[in-house]
Amino acid sequence: MRKSILFLTALLASSLAFSQNKVDSLIHELDKIIGQKEQFQKQKNEKIQSFKRLLEKDKQRVNLNFRYEVYNKIYEEYKSYIYDSAFYYADKLLNTGYQLKDEPKINHAKVKLSFTLLSTGMFKEALDTLTSIKTPQTMPNAVRADYLSIFARTYYDMADYASDKHFVPIYNEKGDEYLDPAFTLVEKDSPEYLSLLGLKYMRGKEIDEAIATFTQLLNYKLSDHHIAVAASSLGYIYRLNNQEEKAMEMLAIASISDIRSSIKETVAMRELAELLYKNGDIKRAYKYVNLALEDAYFYNAKHRKIQISNILPIIEGKQLEMVERQRGLLLYYSGIVTLLTVLVIVFAVIIRNQYKKLKQVKTSLAESHQNLQKINNNLQEVNKIKEEYIGHFFNSISDYIEKIEKFKTSISRKVTAKKLDDIYDIVNNINAHHERERLYSSFDSIFLKIFPGFIEKFNTLFKEEDHFTLGDKQPLTPELRIFALIRLGISENEKIAKILGYSVNTIYTYKTRIRNKSIVPNDEFEKKLMEIRGV
Repeated sequence: MRKSILFLTALLASSLAFSQNKVDSLIHELDKIIGQKEQFQKQKNEKIQSFKRLLEKDKQRVNLNFRYEVYNKIYEEYKSYIYDSAFYYADKLLNTGYQLKDEPKINHAKVKLSFTLLSTGMFKEALDTLTSIKTPQTMPNAVRADYLSIFARTYYDMADYASDKHFVPIYNEKGDEYLDPAFTLVEKDSPEYLSLLGLKYMRGKEIDEAIATFTQLLNYKLSDHHIAVAASSLGYIYRLNNQEEKAMEMLAIASISDIRSSIKETVAMRELAELLYKNGDIKRAYKYVNLALEDAYFYNAKHRKIQISNILPIIEGKQLEMVERQRGLLLYYSGIVTLLTVLVIVFAVIIRNQYKKLKQVKTSLAESHQNLQKINNNLQEVNKIKEEYIGHFFNSISDYIEKIEKFKTSISRKVTAKKLDDIYDIVNNINAHHERERLYSSFDSIFLKIFPGFIEKFNTLFKEEDHFTLGDKQPLTPELRIFALIRLGISENEKIAKILGYSVNTIYTYKTRIRNKSIVPNDEFEKKLMEIRGV
């Protein structure tokens, strides 16, 4: 409650410094609060239920004084919220007062009941109830002040409702007769006093005095309900003075406060709708006037329903006119949109076909790029193999040339010395098998250097039990050496047989046996082998 009071007081103070921007800000805040309307009503209902639970607890002992106080609290929550419930608990107050035979309580209850009757537009019944109080002079000052102000308000509302040049002055005069004595019953410059004074100035069309009084009243710490009453009164006065922006500010503040306190017996929303309609905001005016009508039906305020029914058809007519105009524009724009849609579809088909062609070209280019990449990788690999093997075999050939030169020199010396037996020994010491093994070892070393993962990747082509395993510095097996040569591009059996010193049949047998063990089909085996990459 304190936060809402501070917020609305701040809004009021700042509203004196801004014009249309301030109205827009307040209207935006009001729209936001409208969205929270149900939440505030829920809080209201929960509070009422908490009081009703107190009555349930008192069922056994039935303490009438206690029940009177609780009935009064429930009534206060209902009095501007739901007429039927407010009337029910005002009647409960009255019956309890009679049960207690307590005249002050009876009179107090009748004042409450008369306010409820006035709020729903039952003016005669309100006056009858007030008139039935025989000893108003015995009331406490605060209650008697309420009694007199309700009497005055009843006549004032009758004047507004009648709108008849003969009866309006009579009703206003009667209202003044009851309002004037109320000033003596409240403390001067108190919120109650300023509220009565503002009402007097407002009914007397004393504009400047009324504005100053209600503005001063809003500087006090008031409840949401009392802020709503004061701001709504200021809005009404500003309208009389043709200050419509100021009026809209005050009526927006009043409407916000009404929603926050779940007040349904209100005029602020309706009057704000009228001003918005006048200023051309038909859509929002239509929304607000319907909310005002919804509140009037919720509370069951008969005179409010009539007041709203006077402006509702006008706003509804304008809203329908606007809707029809929008419908015409919608048909016009829908025709344009339909034409544009057809054009978009045509262009979409063209673009789709072009996109398909472009996609095909991109796919073709991607495939070509992949092929070129593979070729490039293969070329790099071949170049690497060539570099490694050329370097290796240049070294090997150099070693063999050096050996041959040494062999030639040694033979030449032996021939010159005619040592034929020594020559025979030298020739016999040449071990061809050993030299071939050295060649294999050299080949294995350089191949595994170029293809360091060859064994591991080659094993993926077989079941686990058929994997090849080599120890540290262990040479390749004959089978691995055959497929190592194939990976280097030497695939003819005759060439492989010549290099390794085997027969062609032996090479064929090795190749067939290995392929048959593979988990890869025979016709794909060599392709998978060639996919093993080198360094």
